[in-house]
Amino acid sequence: MISYVAAKVAAKMETNIWAGATANNGEFDGFEVLLASNADQPASQEVAGTTLDASNIVAELGKVVDEIPNALFKDDLCIFIPISAYRLYLRAQAALGFIDRFNNQDMGDVMFDGVKLVVCPGMSDNTMICTTKDNLYFGTGLVSDHNQVKVIDMEDIDGSDNVRFIMKMSAAVQYANGEDIVTYGITNSAN
Repeated sequence: MISYVAAKVAAKMETNIWAGATANNGEFDGFEVLLASNADQPASQEVAGTTLDASNIVAELGKVVDEIPNALFKDDLCIFIPISAYRLYLRAQAALGFIDRFNNQDMGDVMFDGVKLVVCPGMSDNTMICTTKDNLYFGTGLVSDHNQVKVIDMEDIDGSDNVRFIMKMSAAVQYANGEDIVTYGITNSAN
C-alpha cells in the first residue's frame, strides 16, 4: 500500500516540478511558473505558443530550436516536452513514414534537429522548455523533522478497519541562468 501511495505522490510531485503553482493549491511553484517571470530571459527566447497538433508540431519545435543561442548547443541540451507533444511528434513522424524508426527507441532516445527531446509527464500541454540539464534544479529538505512517511492503523483509534498515510517533505525547483533558457507557450510577464 505504501508503494501505491508513493506512486501517487510521485505523480503529483512531477506535476508540481513543471506546472505547480502555489496560488493554485500546488505545493510549490514549478518551472513554468518561475519562467513566466524570468527577468533574465531575452524576449527573443520566448516563443509564442499555439495549440499543438500533428500538423504543426515539427514547425513549432523548429521555432524553439531557431531561438537557441549558439553557446547553448552542448551535449546535455534538451527540449523538455509534455507527453501530449511527444505523442503528436510520433504521429507526425508516422505520417512521414518514419514511425518504424521510433517504434524501436525509448522515449529518452528521440532527437529533433540534434537536440534531445525529454518527455516530462508533469508539463502543461502546449508548452516546451529548452535548456541544458545542469541549468534546472530540484531540491529537497534534509531535516528529518520535515521528511516523514508514516502508516497509522485506525483500528485502535476509532475501531475502523482503515489505514491512514502521512507523508511530509519539503521541496522546490529553481533554474540557474535565465539567459540559457528558451520557452515555448509560457507567457513571460517580465518581457
